[in-house]
Order: sequence, then structure tokens, then C-alpha cells
Amino acid sequence: MQRSPDPELIALARKGSVDAAGALFDRYWPSAWAAAYAVSADRAFADDAAQEAIQQAFGALDRFDTTRPFGPWLKRIAVNRAIDQLRRARRVSVLEDDADLHAWTLGEAADEDMRLWAVADAVAALGTAKRAVVVLHYWLDFTIEEIAGALGLPVGTVASRLSRARAELRVALGEEERVH
Repeated sequence: MQRSPDPELIALARKGSVDAAGALFDRYWPSAWAAAYAVSADRAFADDAAQEAIQQAFGALDRFDTTRPFGPWLKRIAVNRAIDQLRRARRVSVLEDDADLHAWTLGEAADEDMRLWAVADAVAALGTAKRAVVVLHYWLDFTIEEIAGALGLPVGTVASRLSRARAELRVALGEEERVH
């Protein structure tokens, strides 16, 4: 079966096709959930944030520019929803069980690359503020200025948190591992 391109699915979903909307959901739910989980390190937060992101994205399909990729746009929405939830909860999420982290995948088969899991474990162990800037910068390709805007922080604060997070990650991953 041939995989329909995103712009085609979006056009059909805009016209009310439940099948096209379902195909978009199936294609992008895992990455939206993983992005929300990377920020929150909490399965319930990730579930809620990803669901809110899907609802928001599908509600805005009529305004979506199909010349741009759908996946990164949805992941950014999921990250923003996760950050909003963390702000509302006003708490730091702590990973209680290593199995929680290993239940999600980062794109392709993560079990093929144990270093990727080590990085994910180390990022999940960071405090919420540092984890958010690392995820936004390295996994979602936000610039420091974009992160500052998304989080409502000064650029210097974001740069400082990113620098401190990198230092913590170097220690957690060993000196031979470098986070660039």
C-alpha cells in the first residue's frame, strides 16, 4: 500500500475525510507523544499534552501551510502543551521508573543505538527547566531566541540553562561523550 504524502492527507482531512485524519494521527501521534514526554518525563502529562496538540493541530488544519512539514509543527505544539502543563502543575517531574523512559521510541528503532538511550536517560534526569531547553534546542531544533520566546525567558537565561545542562550531561554521560 502506497503511503499518501502529508499535503494530500491534509487536503482530504480539511474536506472532512475521517480516514485521512486517522492516517495523519497514526503517522504523527508517536512523535508528538515522544516530544511531550521528553519535556515532561511523565506519561500522564505526555498523554494529555499530545492529545491537546493533536486537537489544536487538527483544529488549525485550514490555516496550516502545506508547503511546510507537518511533523515538526505538531511536535512544537506538543512541546508547548507539555510546558504549559508543567507550568500549571508547578512541579518538577521526576522519572520514577526507568521502564517509563524505555517505553517510548525516538523516531527509528532506539534499541539499535544504546548511546541514544543513554542520552535520553541523562536528559530525562535533568531538572525540568534544563530538560526543556535541551529538548527544544537539540531535539526540536529551536534556536536560543525561539526557546526564549516559547518559554517567556530572557535569551541569557536560556543560554545559561543550556550551558549548565550540557555540563551536567557531560558528567552523566562520561567525559568521552560530548553533547553538541
